[in-house]
Amino acid sequence: MNITQEAINFLKTALEDETVKSVRIITEAGCCGPTLGLHIAAPEATDAIQDFDGFTFAVSSDAATLSENVTLDVEMTEDSASLFLRGLQQTC
Repeated sequence: MNITQEAINFLKTALEDETVKSVRIITEAGCCGPTLGLHIAAPEATDAIQDFDGFTFAVSSDAATLSENVTLDVEMTEDSASLFLRGLQQTC
């Protein structure tokens, strides 16, 4: 998994008042198969932990393959900004 500096800055701002300062990447059920989900959560014992600019990202063991070539980035619209996973292969 790769993470842009914009995504890190977005998360630091969004989680400024939260007690948990880490993101956990997991596998979730999608409409046509597994996909990735992002949760604000502490890492679990079996997670691969990565540090990006002082921010903790934990990748669950079942999400490791899906997240290999994915980049967490920020998408800007006229009204807002949101996180998105660039390079995530669609399951449908």
